[in-house]
Amino acid sequence: MGKRMTKGEFQLIIWLIVIGLPIYAIFKIGEYVGWTALIVGIIVVAGLIIWSKVASQKKRREELMVKYEDTDLVDNLIKKTFWQGQTSEQLLDSLGHPADIDEKILKTKKKEVWKYNHISGNRYSLRITLENDVVIGWDQK
Repeated sequence: MGKRMTKGEFQLIIWLIVIGLPIYAIFKIGEYVGWTALIVGIIVVAGLIIWSKVASQKKRREELMVKYEDTDLVDNLIKKTFWQGQTSEQLLDSLGHPADIDEKILKTKKKEVWKYNHISGNRYSLRITLENDVVIGWDQK
């Protein structure tokens, strides 16, 4: 009967597959189409990816400018910042939808804790507290 594989040996084989297989494929493609064509192809694909990202960022900035008509506010939203007094809509435009929300409805106010960056269980690295849809504080770990 053969020896069982240890966890370390199994991880090594997985890494060899994850790293070695793409490298082997690149060499085979390079031999088949030629190295110059392969490098030009990689540069073209990388350029298209970068161009697409820049275009989408520009479009998002234009949409936020139409919505808020305030350059400083849009700059802060693009930088994904948050601050006291920020509205829930601005927070959504800045950080996106939270991973979870705790909500309490009281007689005179609505209190929510928006949780971002899930770690495990009920652990999050960022919790932002809103009162009546306005940021009043946060806890960042």
